[in-house]
Amino acid sequence: MTTTAPLRPIGRVALAAALLAAACGAQAHQIWFERDGRALTFRYGELDVNMHEVSPGGLDRFVELKGTLVSAAGARPLVMSKAADAFVLPELKEAPGAGTTVTAIDLQYPMFDTKRDGKALRTYWVPATRWVADLKARAASLPLDIVPTGVEQGGRAEFQVVYKGDPLPGAKMALVTPAGWTLNATSDADGKFRFPLPWKGNYVIGLYYVDDVTGERVGPAGKEAYQLEGYNSALSFQRAQGLAPLPVAEKTLPASVLADMAKAKAAAAGQK
Repeated sequence: MTTTAPLRPIGRVALAAALLAAACGAQAHQIWFERDGRALTFRYGELDVNMHEVSPGGLDRFVELKGTLVSAAGARPLVMSKAADAFVLPELKEAPGAGTTVTAIDLQYPMFDTKRDGKALRTYWVPATRWVADLKARAASLPLDIVPTGVEQGGRAEFQVVYKGDPLPGAKMALVTPAGWTLNATSDADGKFRFPLPWKGNYVIGLYYVDDVTGERVGPAGKEAYQLEGYNSALSFQRAQGLAPLPVAEKTLPASVLADMAKAKAAAAGQK
Protein backbone atom coordinates (compact mmCIF):
# COMPACT_ATOMS: atom_id res chain seq x y z
CA MET A 1 0.00 0.00 0.00
CA THR A 2 1.05 3.62 -0.45
CA THR A 3 0.21 6.51 1.83
CA THR A 4 0.36 10.28 1.68
CA ALA A 5 0.48 13.07 4.22
CA PRO A 6 -2.13 13.25 6.99
CA LEU A 7 -5.41 14.89 6.11
CA ARG A 8 -5.21 17.16 9.15
CA PRO A 9 -3.73 17.09 12.65
CA ILE A 10 -6.00 15.02 14.89
CA GLY A 11 -5.70 12.68 17.88
CA ARG A 12 -5.46 9.34 16.13
CA VAL A 13 -6.27 7.10 19.09
CA ALA A 14 -9.26 9.30 19.99
CA LEU A 15 -10.35 9.23 16.35
CA ALA A 16 -10.40 5.44 16.36
CA ALA A 17 -13.23 5.25 18.88
CA ALA A 18 -15.42 7.65 16.89
CA LEU A 19 -14.84 5.87 13.61
CA LEU A 20 -15.41 2.43 15.05
CA ALA A 21 -18.71 3.59 16.45
CA ALA A 22 -19.67 4.71 12.96
CA ALA A 23 -18.50 1.53 11.26
CA CYS A 24 -20.77 -1.46 10.84
CA GLY A 25 -20.85 -3.91 13.74
CA ALA A 26 -18.89 -6.59 11.93
CA GLN A 27 -15.82 -4.35 11.83
CA ALA A 28 -15.73 -4.44 15.66
CA HIS A 29 -14.98 -8.16 15.52
CA GLN A 30 -11.47 -9.45 16.01
CA ILE A 31 -9.49 -12.38 14.68
CA TRP A 32 -7.55 -14.65 17.01
CA PHE A 33 -6.04 -18.10 17.38
CA GLU A 34 -7.22 -20.36 20.17
CA ARG A 35 -5.49 -23.50 21.35
CA ASP A 36 -7.28 -26.71 22.21
CA GLY A 37 -4.84 -29.44 23.11
CA ARG A 38 -2.26 -29.52 20.32
CA ALA A 39 -4.43 -27.86 17.67
CA LEU A 40 -4.72 -24.17 16.81
CA THR A 41 -7.91 -22.72 15.38
CA PHE A 42 -8.36 -19.32 13.72
CA ARG A 43 -11.53 -17.54 14.83
CA TYR A 44 -13.35 -14.39 13.74
CA GLY A 45 -15.92 -12.84 16.07
CA GLU A 46 -16.02 -11.75 19.69
CA LEU A 47 -14.32 -14.01 22.23
CA ASP A 48 -15.81 -12.43 25.35
CA VAL A 49 -19.38 -13.26 24.28
CA ASN A 50 -18.43 -16.61 22.68
CA MET A 51 -19.49 -15.51 19.22
CA HIS A 52 -17.80 -17.06 16.18
CA GLU A 53 -18.59 -15.96 12.64
CA VAL A 54 -19.50 -18.78 10.24
CA SER A 55 -19.49 -19.76 6.56
CA PRO A 56 -21.69 -19.04 4.70
CA GLY A 57 -21.57 -15.68 6.47
CA GLY A 58 -19.01 -13.40 8.06
CA LEU A 59 -16.14 -15.86 7.75
CA ASP A 60 -16.33 -15.39 3.98
CA ARG A 61 -15.20 -11.75 4.25
CA PHE A 62 -11.58 -12.84 4.16
CA VAL A 63 -10.13 -12.45 0.67
CA GLU A 64 -6.43 -13.21 1.04
CA LEU A 65 -5.81 -14.53 4.54
CA LYS A 66 -2.12 -15.38 4.97
CA GLY A 67 -0.76 -17.40 7.88
CA THR A 68 2.88 -17.75 8.91
CA LEU A 69 4.58 -20.04 11.42
CA VAL A 70 7.85 -18.89 13.00
CA SER A 71 9.72 -21.52 15.02
CA ALA A 72 13.24 -22.70 15.76
CA ALA A 73 13.28 -24.14 12.22
CA GLY A 74 12.60 -20.71 10.69
CA ALA A 75 9.53 -19.17 9.05
CA ARG A 76 7.12 -20.90 6.70
CA PRO A 77 3.65 -20.18 5.31
CA LEU A 78 0.67 -22.02 6.76
CA VAL A 79 -2.25 -23.53 4.88
CA MET A 80 -5.42 -22.31 6.61
CA SER A 81 -8.50 -24.26 5.53
CA LYS A 82 -11.93 -22.70 5.99
CA ALA A 83 -14.45 -24.77 7.93
CA ALA A 84 -17.99 -24.03 9.13
CA ASP A 85 -17.01 -21.64 11.94
CA ALA A 86 -13.22 -21.30 11.75
CA PHE A 87 -10.05 -21.71 9.73
CA VAL A 88 -8.10 -24.79 10.77
CA LEU A 89 -4.34 -25.26 10.72
CA PRO A 90 -3.69 -28.98 10.20
CA GLU A 91 0.09 -28.63 10.32
CA LEU A 92 0.07 -27.70 14.00
CA LYS A 93 -1.25 -30.93 15.45
CA GLU A 94 2.14 -31.33 17.14
CA ALA A 95 2.85 -29.37 20.30
CA PRO A 96 4.51 -26.05 19.37
CA GLY A 97 7.91 -25.50 20.93
CA ALA A 98 9.16 -22.60 23.02
CA GLY A 99 9.39 -19.35 21.10
CA THR A 100 6.88 -20.45 18.44
CA THR A 101 4.75 -17.71 16.88
CA VAL A 102 1.85 -17.93 14.42
CA THR A 103 0.57 -14.82 12.62
CA ALA A 104 -2.29 -14.17 10.19
CA ILE A 105 -3.19 -11.06 8.21
CA ASP A 106 -5.52 -10.12 5.35
CA LEU A 107 -4.38 -7.11 3.31
CA GLN A 108 -7.32 -7.54 0.91
CA TYR A 109 -10.13 -7.45 3.48
CA PRO A 110 -13.08 -5.53 1.94
CA MET A 111 -12.90 -1.76 2.43
CA PHE A 112 -15.91 0.11 3.80
CA ASP A 113 -17.12 3.68 4.40
CA THR A 114 -17.10 5.53 7.71
CA LYS A 115 -18.78 8.88 8.31
CA ARG A 116 -17.02 12.01 9.58
CA ASP A 117 -18.40 15.53 9.41
CA GLY A 118 -21.16 14.26 7.15
CA LYS A 119 -18.70 12.77 4.66
CA ALA A 120 -18.16 9.12 3.81
CA LEU A 121 -14.49 8.20 4.05
CA ARG A 122 -13.29 4.99 2.45
CA THR A 123 -11.45 2.92 5.05
CA TYR A 124 -8.68 0.42 4.33
CA TRP A 125 -9.25 -2.10 7.13
CA VAL A 126 -6.44 -4.50 8.07
CA PRO A 127 -7.27 -7.39 10.45
CA ALA A 128 -4.21 -9.19 11.86
CA THR A 129 -3.40 -11.49 14.75
CA ARG A 130 -0.50 -13.18 16.51
CA TRP A 131 -0.41 -16.32 18.67
CA VAL A 132 2.57 -17.13 20.91
CA ALA A 133 3.46 -20.41 22.58
CA ASP A 134 4.94 -18.55 25.57
CA LEU A 135 5.52 -15.00 26.78
CA LYS A 136 9.17 -14.72 25.79
CA ALA A 137 10.11 -11.47 24.06
CA ARG A 138 9.16 -11.27 20.37
CA ALA A 139 9.99 -8.77 17.62
CA ALA A 140 7.00 -7.04 16.01
CA SER A 141 6.31 -7.85 12.36
CA LEU A 142 2.64 -7.00 11.71
CA PRO A 143 1.68 -3.41 10.74
CA LEU A 144 -0.04 -3.05 14.11
CA ASP A 145 1.41 -5.66 16.44
CA ILE A 146 1.11 -6.66 20.09
CA VAL A 147 4.06 -8.65 21.42
CA PRO A 148 5.21 -9.91 24.84
CA THR A 149 8.37 -8.29 26.20
CA GLY A 150 9.45 -11.29 28.29
CA VAL A 151 8.98 -9.37 31.55
CA GLU A 152 6.76 -10.86 34.26
CA GLN A 153 6.75 -9.30 37.71
CA GLY A 154 4.35 -9.22 40.62
CA GLY A 155 1.93 -11.55 38.89
CA ARG A 156 1.67 -9.25 35.85
CA ALA A 157 3.01 -9.84 32.35
CA GLU A 158 4.31 -7.00 30.19
CA PHE A 159 3.46 -6.42 26.54
CA GLN A 160 4.19 -3.79 23.91
CA VAL A 161 2.12 -2.42 21.04
CA VAL A 162 4.06 -1.41 17.93
CA TYR A 163 2.68 0.51 14.93
CA LYS A 164 4.68 0.42 11.69
CA GLY A 165 7.88 -0.27 13.60
CA ASP A 166 7.46 2.32 16.38
CA PRO A 167 6.03 1.95 19.91
CA LEU A 168 2.44 3.25 20.09
CA PRO A 169 1.70 5.28 23.26
CA GLY A 170 -1.80 5.96 24.55
CA ALA A 171 -3.35 2.88 22.94
CA LYS A 172 -6.30 1.41 24.81
CA MET A 173 -5.96 -2.36 25.08
CA ALA A 174 -8.55 -4.94 26.16
CA LEU A 175 -7.70 -8.36 27.63
CA VAL A 176 -10.48 -10.95 27.48
CA THR A 177 -11.03 -14.63 28.22
CA PRO A 178 -13.68 -17.01 26.80
CA ALA A 179 -15.63 -16.54 30.04
CA GLY A 180 -16.06 -12.83 29.32
CA TRP A 181 -13.59 -11.74 32.03
CA THR A 182 -12.21 -8.43 30.74
CA LEU A 183 -9.50 -5.95 31.78
CA ASN A 184 -8.38 -2.70 30.15
CA ALA A 185 -5.02 -0.95 30.01
CA THR A 186 -3.43 2.01 28.22
CA SER A 187 0.07 1.78 26.74
CA ASP A 188 2.74 4.08 28.18
CA ALA A 189 5.21 6.33 26.34
CA ASP A 190 7.13 3.22 25.20
CA GLY A 191 3.99 1.44 24.01
CA LYS A 192 4.17 -0.92 27.00
CA PHE A 193 1.42 -2.12 29.34
CA ARG A 194 0.89 -4.92 31.87
CA PHE A 195 -1.90 -7.33 32.70
CA PRO A 196 -2.42 -9.88 35.48
CA LEU A 197 -3.11 -13.38 34.14
CA PRO A 198 -4.80 -15.25 37.00
CA TRP A 199 -6.62 -17.96 35.06
CA LYS A 200 -5.55 -21.05 33.16
CA GLY A 201 -6.60 -21.20 29.53
CA ASN A 202 -6.81 -18.87 26.53
CA TYR A 203 -6.39 -15.10 26.56
CA VAL A 204 -6.73 -12.48 23.82
CA ILE A 205 -5.44 -8.90 23.93
CA GLY A 206 -7.07 -6.70 21.29
CA LEU A 207 -6.66 -3.21 19.87
CA TYR A 208 -8.39 -1.07 17.23
CA TYR A 209 -6.51 1.86 15.72
CA VAL A 210 -7.33 4.30 12.92
CA ASP A 211 -4.71 6.42 11.18
CA ASP A 212 -5.80 9.61 9.43
CA VAL A 213 -3.94 9.15 6.14
CA THR A 214 -4.90 8.76 2.51
CA GLY A 215 -3.53 6.27 0.02
CA GLU A 216 -4.41 3.44 -2.31
CA ARG A 217 -4.07 -0.30 -2.46
CA VAL A 218 -4.19 -2.73 -5.34
CA GLY A 219 -7.27 -4.90 -4.87
CA PRO A 220 -8.87 -7.67 -6.93
CA ALA A 221 -10.45 -5.05 -9.23
CA GLY A 222 -7.35 -2.84 -9.50
CA LYS A 223 -6.35 0.31 -7.62
CA GLU A 224 -8.62 1.33 -4.73
CA ALA A 225 -8.27 4.77 -3.14
CA TYR A 226 -8.93 5.28 0.58
CA GLN A 227 -8.98 8.15 3.06
CA LEU A 228 -8.35 6.26 6.30
CA GLU A 229 -6.31 3.26 7.41
CA GLY A 230 -7.92 1.11 10.10
CA TYR A 231 -6.15 -1.64 12.02
CA ASN A 232 -7.62 -4.40 14.14
CA SER A 233 -4.95 -6.53 15.82
CA ALA A 234 -4.90 -9.15 18.56
CA LEU A 235 -2.42 -11.23 20.52
CA SER A 236 -3.52 -14.62 21.85
CA PHE A 237 -1.83 -17.15 24.10
CA GLN A 238 -2.62 -19.89 26.60
CA ARG A 239 -1.57 -20.15 30.25
CA ALA A 240 -0.98 -23.61 31.72
CA GLN A 241 -0.73 -22.34 35.30
CA GLY A 242 -3.26 -20.46 37.40
CA LEU A 243 -6.76 -20.65 38.78
CA ALA A 244 -9.30 -22.95 37.17
CA PRO A 245 -10.87 -21.04 34.27
CA LEU A 246 -14.33 -19.55 34.67
CA PRO A 247 -17.18 -21.15 32.69
CA VAL A 248 -17.30 -20.14 29.04
CA ALA A 249 -19.94 -17.58 28.19
CA GLU A 250 -23.15 -18.85 26.61
CA LYS A 251 -22.97 -19.12 22.81
CA THR A 252 -24.04 -16.00 20.89
CA LEU A 253 -25.27 -16.04 17.30
CA PRO A 254 -22.88 -14.44 14.78
CA ALA A 255 -23.71 -10.94 13.51
CA SER A 256 -24.00 -12.22 9.93
CA VAL A 257 -26.57 -14.84 10.98
CA LEU A 258 -28.57 -12.24 12.92
CA ALA A 259 -28.50 -9.95 9.87
CA ASP A 260 -29.81 -12.73 7.63
CA MET A 261 -32.56 -13.47 10.13
CA ALA A 262 -33.53 -9.79 10.22
CA LYS A 263 -33.64 -9.64 6.40
CA ALA A 264 -35.78 -12.77 6.24
CA LYS A 265 -38.14 -11.36 8.86
CA ALA A 266 -38.43 -8.06 6.98
CA ALA A 267 -39.06 -9.88 3.70
CA ALA A 268 -41.75 -12.02 5.30
CA ALA A 269 -43.41 -8.94 6.79
CA GLY A 270 -43.41 -7.26 3.36
CA GLN A 271 -45.22 -10.21 1.79
CA LYS A 272 -48.12 -10.01 4.23
